[in-house]
Amino acid sequence: MRWLLVALFTTAAALAAGQNLPEGDGKAIVNGACAGCHGLDLITGKTATKDEWSATVDRMKTYGANLDGKQTTTVVEYLAKSFPPKGAAAPAQAAAAGQDDAAEAAGKAIVNGVCSSCHGADLITAKQATRKEWQDLVDRMKGYGASLDDKQNATLLDYLEKHYGPKQQASATPGTPDPGKALLENSCTGCHDLDLITGRTGNAAEWKEVVDRMNGRGAGVPDKDVATLVQYLAKTYPNK
Repeated sequence: MRWLLVALFTTAAALAAGQNLPEGDGKAIVNGACAGCHGLDLITGKTATKDEWSATVDRMKTYGANLDGKQTTTVVEYLAKSFPPKGAAAPAQAAAAGQDDAAEAAGKAIVNGVCSSCHGADLITAKQATRKEWQDLVDRMKGYGASLDDKQNATLLDYLEKHYGPKQQASATPGTPDPGKALLENSCTGCHDLDLITGRTGNAAEWKEVVDRMNGRGAGVPDKDVATLVQYLAKTYPNK
């Protein structure tokens, strides 16, 4: 009876400890092969390199842990990934974090270096656009002299899309902004501040002339949207 109680207690403790093991291919093997002889806290409380875990597993096999070659490899990789040396991130996580940080820094450097050499960064930070819209704008800026190779172009687009992508569109309501305003903010502020518009007045014909002139310089307002933009400008900034 005493032996049975000890066995039941050991099994229950192993199951409870197994719930605290990180998920992974080797979790079931560790829970089955290791917890039969000792508490899993001897594993979860330890950190080591892959070579050190390999030596530990080999030593446990001489004590009776029943693992074949494939299981041994799986367990060692699981332990090295789940319980690496303190202060060291798992290789995949560290690599991913490093790549993200490098891409973030590179994108910001392009904005601060290439873009800000011609205009204020506020022309970027005040804008939200899709990746395609940013690509069109970047292509237009390259036409004005911005020097970017293909790699820098992709890095810049990733950065702009991440930080200045389009705001989530709410369902249409009576308070939905005028579509002409959206056209103004998306098409015009890529090249100049809005005060060049807000300080100006004109009738529909005069604003049409302005929009056509700006399109000639690369504003990129689609033909189907020109009338909407002109109507908004004439209504919002009419002749006094």
